[in-house]
Amino acid sequence: MHVGRLVEWKRVDLLIRAVEKLARDLRDVELIVAGYGPEEARLRALANELGVEERVRFLGGVYDPMELGRVLLASSVYVLAGMGGLSINDAMCFGLPIVCSVCDGTEKILVREGDDGNGAYFEAGDLGSLVDRIRFVVSDSDRRRRMGARSTEI
Repeated sequence: MHVGRLVEWKRVDLLIRAVEKLARDLRDVELIVAGYGPEEARLRALANELGVEERVRFLGGVYDPMELGRVLLASSVYVLAGMGGLSINDAMCFGLPIVCSVCDGTEKILVREGDDGNGAYFEAGDLGSLVDRIRFVVSDSDRRRRMGARSTEI
């Protein structure tokens, strides 16, 4: 799941590339993108080019809090592949583990790694690192649930 304006510095392109890599061994992987912006056409084209257009759903802007809540509740992990931070708070309120990089500082307060953590950090801009961190979170359902519960506590 990703929530945010579709602009270059949010790095949704990196997240779509991660879906292509993850789809090789995670048959149920799907990316939900809530947001719109000037990069939408380019991101849709990238999903088509990589052959993951069926795995990437663009919802457009979701401004109804009830609808956004339903989408977040149906998600397994929240990924912020680029700059941002406010959406991390929303995802945490709905008990999602977080995957992000160190960007603007917001995440340093909210996302904690380790045994009692609620997420995982990847190296900014590094596709392999992003794929690894997403795989780490989703590969163990007990770990994912513990991380999500910790997000709510934090």
